[in-house]
Amino acid sequence: MKAMLAAFAATALIAVGANFALGNAGFSSEERGASASVRLDD
Repeated sequence: MKAMLAAFAATALIAVGANFALGNAGFSSEERGASASVRLDD
């Protein structure tokens, strides 16, 4: 049971860390999917 809980905690930690790291590296869906050609003029 301890091993399973440790695995869940490690998975959550890795997921949060990867989300933070990739967001700061420019791999967020907002930055990857938006460009000048898809923006509407105001």
